[in-house]
Amino acid sequence: MASTPLVSFMRAETDTQLAGARALGFDKLMYGVDVLDGEIDPPLEIVAAGLTPAYMDTYLSRMREDPIRRMAARGEIPVANTPLTYENTGVSLSIADNRRFSSGETSMLRWFLTQGVRTGVGFRIRMSQGRYASINFYSARGQADIDLDAALQGLFLIGHQLHARIEPKLSSWRRDLLSGREAECLQWIAVGKSNQEIADLLGISIDTAKEHIHRLFQKLQVSGRAQAVSRGHLLAYLG
Repeated sequence: MASTPLVSFMRAETDTQLAGARALGFDKLMYGVDVLDGEIDPPLEIVAAGLTPAYMDTYLSRMREDPIRRMAARGEIPVANTPLTYENTGVSLSIADNRRFSSGETSMLRWFLTQGVRTGVGFRIRMSQGRYASINFYSARGQADIDLDAALQGLFLIGHQLHARIEPKLSSWRRDLLSGREAECLQWIAVGKSNQEIADLLGISIDTAKEHIHRLFQKLQVSGRAQAVSRGHLLAYLG
C-alpha cells in the first residue's frame, strides 16, 4: 500500500527563485523526496508551486499512470543530476518518440496538457539514506518557443538554490516526526522483536508498547512492520 505524501505549496508570486523560473518560461514546479531508482509510488513529501491543490490531488491519485515516472522507474529514460528536457504532445513524448503508450498513459498526457504542462525540465539531487530530491519545472509553451540553453542553465541553478532552502525544513520534519519512545520501538521492530519483547526491553507494559507502535504506524502512514522498517530507513530513523 502506497503512503500518502505530505504536500505543501510555495507562493510563486512572492518567491525570487520562482520569479527567475517564470522569466525562463517555466511557471510550475514540483519538488519531491523519493527513494532511488525503481520507485513509482508517491514521494515521501512534495513541495509545489504554480500547481493547485486540485491538481495535486488528481496527480497523486493517477501517479502510477504518469509515463515519465513509469519510464524512469523502468530505467527507460535517465534520471540523473543533469537536466532532462521533454515535450508532451498529448499523445507522445519527445524523449520517447517510438514508445507505444497505454490508454492510461495517453490519458495522463492529455490531462497534463489541459493543466499547462507541455514542456518539462527535471533532474535529481542525491540525498542521504538512499533518497534523492527530484526537481521538475513545467511550462505551457512548446520547446520551440523557449530558449532551452538558457532555461537549462538557469533552472539547474534555481533548482539547487531551492533545494538548499527546502531540504533543511524537510530534515527538521523527519527528525521531529516520531517521539523518542516511538523511535526506540521502531529500532526494536527493525531487529525482529515482538511487542512483548519490546515492552520488556523498554520496561513498559505490553499495552503501552502496543500504543507506541500504533502511533508510529499512523505517523509513518504504514500498515505493517515491514513497511514501517522500510519507511524508517528512508526517513533516517534506521541506519
